[in-house]
Amino acid sequence: MTTADLDALRKHYDNTDTSAELERAELDTTVVAEPMVGITIRLPVPTLDAARLIARKDGVKVTALLRQWIEQNVAEGADDNQMVPVAELKRLIARTARDRRVG
Repeated sequence: MTTADLDALRKHYDNTDTSAELERAELDTTVVAEPMVGITIRLPVPTLDAARLIARKDGVKVTALLRQWIEQNVAEGADDNQMVPVAELKRLIARTARDRRVG
């Protein structure tokens, strides 16, 4: 989002009555069983580009695809306290990309 976009939003909400929308709002009291946390990982550009391409073909966001791959790897035997090295993530991405091209 650019500074101009933020300025436009600020101007809109500074000059717009949203009380009707607030009156129709409903409180969401659902509880998430497994809350998500955000992390930052560093990947080589070609690795991320390959993951983005696969995600686009699958119609999902790249973050959802990476999460799925990590969860699969963890489920395949990683100890709950074990860290997943970036090299393993790269191998997993490459292997999945190869499998998708073949299949």
